[in-house]
Amino acid sequence: MIPRIDNRQAVILIGHGSRAVGADDDMEKIAAGLRVKLGGIVVTCRMSGRGIPFAEAFDQCVCQGAKSVIVLPYFLHFGIHLREDIPEILRESGKKHPDVRLLLGKHLGYDDTLVNLVAKRIGESESLFDVPEPAPAPIDRCPGEAPEEKQP
Repeated sequence: MIPRIDNRQAVILIGHGSRAVGADDDMEKIAAGLRVKLGGIVVTCRMSGRGIPFAEAFDQCVCQGAKSVIVLPYFLHFGIHLREDIPEILRESGKKHPDVRLLLGKHLGYDDTLVNLVAKRIGESESLFDVPEPAPAPIDRCPGEAPEEKQP
């Protein structure tokens, strides 16, 4: 069952972040889809790189009237960021708004739906370039994405 959230509730997707332009676009698309599907306040933040830090995202939610915030780590693996860094960030930010319920949600981790997604990506990868053929992808293009053809 998919929950609905109201304007007193918020979700913050927290990702690692990247300096590469467009690297976080997929997380932004997920957040947009969640806004449509769940309602309420859904924002994103990053631990580093481009985008806003957690404290700013949390303040935005509170300013929009959130009384309960679920922080969902946009991570597959339960590493140091999830075990130590993110809980510490939440503890520090939570001190500013002690009247707001702040929950650390489950990370993406393992889910049977990921098996289907990985199988889909394997099928999509069959038509990509062999690694020795193209030059390394510049920072503004995904691996395997064909370079733009130059017009004569």
